[in-house]
Amino acid sequence: MLDYCRLNQIINHDDNASICLDMVYQLAIKTYQGLSRFSIVTIKDNQVSNYFVRDKLTNRANDELFTKKIDAYDSIASMVKHRSKRVIHDLNSISQNDRTVQLLNNGHRSSFSYPLVFKEQAIGMVFFNASDVGFFVDVNVEQDMLFLAMLIQAVMVRQIEKQQLIKISLSIALNMGHAKDPETKGHLRRMERYSSKLAYLLENDKPITHEFIRRIESYAAFHDIGKYKVPDSILFSTKIFTPEERKVMNLHCQHGIDIVDDVLGYFPENLRSHDEYVFLKNIVLHHHERFDGKGYPAGLIGDSIPLESRIIMVADVFDALLSKRLYKDAWSLDDVVGYMQANSGTMFDPDCIRVLIENLHEFIRIYEKYAD
Repeated sequence: MLDYCRLNQIINHDDNASICLDMVYQLAIKTYQGLSRFSIVTIKDNQVSNYFVRDKLTNRANDELFTKKIDAYDSIASMVKHRSKRVIHDLNSISQNDRTVQLLNNGHRSSFSYPLVFKEQAIGMVFFNASDVGFFVDVNVEQDMLFLAMLIQAVMVRQIEKQQLIKISLSIALNMGHAKDPETKGHLRRMERYSSKLAYLLENDKPITHEFIRRIESYAAFHDIGKYKVPDSILFSTKIFTPEERKVMNLHCQHGIDIVDDVLGYFPENLRSHDEYVFLKNIVLHHHERFDGKGYPAGLIGDSIPLESRIIMVADVFDALLSKRLYKDAWSLDDVVGYMQANSGTMFDPDCIRVLIENLHEFIRIYEKYAD
């Protein structure tokens, strides 16, 4: 039987969801030797994505990025609709899809699934697998799996509430600044989609997780929040900046950090998330760093530039060139592609440019869907 007291200590010990979940997993497999896999998926916009995976039988699946649309006849849709558990005592006894075959090939033989709910909405699913047929028949095992599911739900809800509070608070500041910002809301929506798409496509080249993708999609729109403090005479200028004006304009990165600090400074200590802040700060402060070290404000070079900053840089320039601005007409797609390729390795991370060009049709689809 699980050590309930220890589990409660774990979830109250560390605010980092991944650390909490990993500790819960370690305790669970220590208690139940037959428990072989622990998986959490998030649900958003009728789509499921891996959030956390620990597989005792194979390490290959632990960092897997997996996303798919929820089919109306999918078993996940049914569990979400009825808010019910699903126990499969023998995975060989059900119709085989790609996921089931993969589980069986890795040595998993039974499963226990349960939906995670927040404010009457399904936010995810938790899946437990065992290497024995009929592992979840025991009523004590089933009760412990339900307890784990409720514990995981508490961790996920706590994470969501903090993320929502940060995003809502910053959105107020962003909307105040948007009244004087020449960039459109369409640009901000496209930035969210471009950035998350680039991150997803970089899975094989960079240390990308679903948490990384969730964060970059959440915070991409705030990259230029500091423009609110740039004088109108410069922000709305249609002329080439003088060196002095360029220095003033470049200060928007630091202004952005000042705004973020001002907003988050009102948060109680228990509602602040260090990891979220660092990620957001990297986007706001370093999205104009160049891969060759000639960017600003810190002159970072290559991989010393945070990955999220490199991705935002590519997404921002790509959209800016395709779009009409106060100081320029929209460029043709060929000219945009030529510019991005010509500056690969100098202005931009070459891996980001490669996946952008290889999947150009997907980025054009985003541009057209969220056009100004």
